[in-house]
Amino acid sequence: MALNETQLAEWLFGVAKKEGYAIQKLYYNFVDASTLYELNKKHLNHNNDTDILTFDYSVENEISAEAFISHEALELNAQKHNQSIEKETLRLVSHALLHCFGYKDKSQDEKSLMRLKEEECIAMFHVKQ
Repeated sequence: MALNETQLAEWLFGVAKKEGYAIQKLYYNFVDASTLYELNKKHLNHNNDTDILTFDYSVENEISAEAFISHEALELNAQKHNQSIEKETLRLVSHALLHCFGYKDKSQDEKSLMRLKEEECIAMFHVKQ
């Protein structure tokens, strides 16, 4: 399954609407692992690799954000969890948007809820296929 940009946009608008938000600007940047590491270090003072960083500039229910996703981490995650690149892409793309809605992933309970919400988002995408 190849991901279509128009379908992705419609899906993201639908996810936002379901959560009571509207997307004004939402940018996704797919970068290499070293670029993401440097962004993580510079902006969050974290000295570790990550798969995604989300910079949320939203005001109230108007989403404005930019996400950076590591190509390498995306591929490793897909392999590790025995899923397709497309599904892992949907997970990471929805993960960024969920952060803009206020969902966190620091504690174990927050991570569990985030995973549940990611799966709900992915299911919404597949309904539109």
